[in-house]
Amino acid sequence: MEIYGAAVADKLDNGRGVLRRRFYRQHCTAEHGSYTKNLSSICDDLNRVFILDNSPGAYRDFPDNAIPIKSWFSDPLDTSLLSLLPVLDALRFTHDVRSVLSRNLHLHRLW
Repeated sequence: MEIYGAAVADKLDNGRGVLRRRFYRQHCTAEHGSYTKNLSSICDDLNRVFILDNSPGAYRDFPDNAIPIKSWFSDPLDTSLLSLLPVLDALRFTHDVRSVLSRNLHLHRLW
C-alpha cells in the first residue's frame, strides 16, 4: 500500500530519482483473492522493470520481473531490504533485469 510503500521507496531512492514511477494497491486488479499488478501497463518493454513484493499473486503474470521479499511487521531486526541492495545495485548494470531475476524463480512461492 502506498502509505508504507512510498516511504520505503523514498528511503531506497535517497533523492536520486531512480525509482520514479511507483505503483501501489490502487493500481492493482483484485483477482483470485489477491491483488495483481499488471507490469505491462508501465511500458511495452519490461527489460528495465522489476517488482519487489511480498505477495506472489501480485506478480503472478511476471515472475521473471519479480523480486520476492518476506512480509515486514515492525521488526527492527529485519534486514531483508538491506540484503537486497547488492541485487538492486547489479540490476543497474544489466540490459534486461529478467536475465538476472529469472534465475531466482525457485524463491517464489506457488500461488
